[in-house]
Amino acid sequence: MDLETRILRLLSRLRKLRAGRPTGDTTATTTGITRMQADIADIRTEMRQDFAALGDELAALRHHMNAHFTSSRPRCCKEAAPGCPQGTPAYGPDPINN
Repeated sequence: MDLETRILRLLSRLRKLRAGRPTGDTTATTTGITRMQADIADIRTEMRQDFAALGDELAALRHHMNAHFTSSRPRCCKEAAPGCPQGTPAYGPDPINN
């Protein structure tokens, strides 16, 4: 078989395939891709909101723990340490730099 005959057969097959291709499959695929992109955008939005809420929760926890330790620190620092003479605080006002 010569090359020209093979090319003509391939062209005729290509024309038949193009003519017989249903457009519904392309539309369904395009619709599916559009839905998937919308779902991905929704998931990204939800994740951003969840991370923002997590950041708010962590900030509130940090504030609460700071307030808790600030209010309980003077109580623990005013008590005398074991072995210290009575009336001497266990730590000075800044136990880290003492």
